[in-house]
Amino acid sequence: MKNKNFADKLLMVFLIAALLFTLSGCSNFSSSTGSENKSKQVASQSSTVSNRTSTSSIQDESQSPIRLEKATVTHHTDGDTIGVTFENGQNAKVRLIGVNTPESTAKHEQYGEEASNYTKSQLYGKTVYLENDAGNTDTYGRLLRYVWISPPVEITESEIRNKMFNAVLALNGYAEQMTVQPNVKYAEYFRKFCADARKNSRGLWALNSNGTTKGDGISSSSNSGSTSSISDSSGNSSSAISNSTSSSSSNGLIKGNVNAKGEKIYHVPGGAFYDKTNAEEYFNTEAEAQAAGYRRSKR
Repeated sequence: MKNKNFADKLLMVFLIAALLFTLSGCSNFSSSTGSENKSKQVASQSSTVSNRTSTSSIQDESQSPIRLEKATVTHHTDGDTIGVTFENGQNAKVRLIGVNTPESTAKHEQYGEEASNYTKSQLYGKTVYLENDAGNTDTYGRLLRYVWISPPVEITESEIRNKMFNAVLALNGYAEQMTVQPNVKYAEYFRKFCADARKNSRGLWALNSNGTTKGDGISSSSNSGSTSSISDSSGNSSSAISNSTSSSSSNGLIKGNVNAKGEKIYHVPGGAFYDKTNAEEYFNTEAEAQAAGYRRSKR
């Protein structure tokens, strides 16, 4: 009888132990499965974030409303001329459209070194995005481009101020405006930015309220740098006007000026204010000046 009771107890202990072992195994399996699922979920989420980041980067470029060429700045000439290498390995010199920094190479003008050093510090070794206008190159083979620091998502004044280096030069007083037909897409912005820098005596304007470069604000037949000339996309080039030309000696060209009230007035040679006028643009004919929104001076 005692042996039977002992056997029953032993069987009971064995069954309890077996039950506990089974429950423990299920629990571990559940925990392991849960951990594995959680790991897979985290990995999946990481992959999703990674893909989303990559897609966002692609969208930033593809959603830009303008056509851009991606390049790396590998050379620096002066404040408004850089050298770039495109993704295909091709090298090219780029002249910034719409602005003119003081000279710092062949000749030296006030604030030229400062402008040159600023451009180098901001762009050298960086990725930039180049936008062209109606005219592609000048007679030296330099590409005429707007240089974007990052692709704009829309063309607004805010985007231009913050992302286009041509505009940054104008806003910070490192350059004067230089309007050259047919590349005039952002001319009004550059005029506004240069006027703001001049009003607040930033950069070169602190040295001279009339600017430190000569012959800027060039006409429809003019240059994009010292004694250079512009050729449009059809290959037709115009005669050069040296940057050393003074504001009171413009080779008989009509001067366009925006006064303090914002009025666009042009002055013809022989006019009462012609020699005293600092030109923002030059024109060959009165018809060109009028087409650009200027009216003739009353004197």
